[in-house]
Amino acid sequence: MTRPDSGEVRRLVDLAREAERRGDIAKSLGFYDDAIEMLEREQDLVLLADALRWKGTLHREQGETEAAYRCYTQSLIHAEKCGSIQCKAHGFNCLAIIAQRRGNLTESEKLYTQAGELAETAGDVRLLGMIEQNRGVLFNMRGNFGAAEARYSNSLGAFERANDDEAVSWVLNNLGMLYTKLGHYQRAIETFERALTIARSRHDALVESILTLNLALVWVAIGRLDDAEKACASALEEAQARGDHLTSAEALKCRARIERERGALEASIATLRIGIFEAESLEDRLLQAEMLREFGQTSRALGNSADARLAWLEAAESFEDVGAQHEAAEINALLASLPS
Repeated sequence: MTRPDSGEVRRLVDLAREAERRGDIAKSLGFYDDAIEMLEREQDLVLLADALRWKGTLHREQGETEAAYRCYTQSLIHAEKCGSIQCKAHGFNCLAIIAQRRGNLTESEKLYTQAGELAETAGDVRLLGMIEQNRGVLFNMRGNFGAAEARYSNSLGAFERANDDEAVSWVLNNLGMLYTKLGHYQRAIETFERALTIARSRHDALVESILTLNLALVWVAIGRLDDAEKACASALEEAQARGDHLTSAEALKCRARIERERGALEASIATLRIGIFEAESLEDRLLQAEMLREFGQTSRALGNSADARLAWLEAAESFEDVGAQHEAAEINALLASLPS
């Protein structure tokens, strides 16, 4: 039997990552599958662990949570076999993100701690910055916005010093979302636009699409509905074209908000029903709660207090389950405002 050429395998992995940046998901997954099959025969366990993890992240970013979890678990098994501390650290970090998405914050914290300890042992500064950023997301979810901004700023500084533009664009996206939540809209716009410049210079279609959608939410907040609608439609079209269910659901949530702001309430409800159906398959408890919050808002605007109450009760429960106490408190205040 001919031994697989290591250069050919690495070329396949590089092609997979390049196709992923372009947003060609089917091609990227195909390259990953070919590389993984060859690596299993070659027994290059370090690169195999990496390839499985990168494939898992591609699934995760499409909203395919269970497929991502399976890839990450397999990656960690190979990392344990080869004894790579760095691969194990990355594996724990990725599994922490899955636990976080599923609303298991205790497990997520535990995994981030394990990942951080291993990353420090391995001297992996980039991974430590990623973990710091991910912990910032946890603080954000829990309503500790000052701690979230501090974590984001720490990781941003580390990535800037390392001239790591890809990672900088990720942190800027999180910072922009935080500024939007806090109502610091001009700072959010500047942050998203800086990140978009980086994503476009790297031809990173996936990150560009996410940033465009998050910027659209700022346009909605400040009343620039035409700009918001254009950006949202572009993000939705691109997400649907590449089979990205997560970004599609986020875009549908944004479109429903625009429709509500324009007074197209029935259209908003119809869009949210599609979005909620899409979100249910993603195992993203926070996104589901956000969808239900929007459904309640539009139902109340239609004068349907009963539907608003049902949606908000479920949203409050989901927000509480994922530790988003700030959002849960807002929903409970909305519930209290409904006629009894």
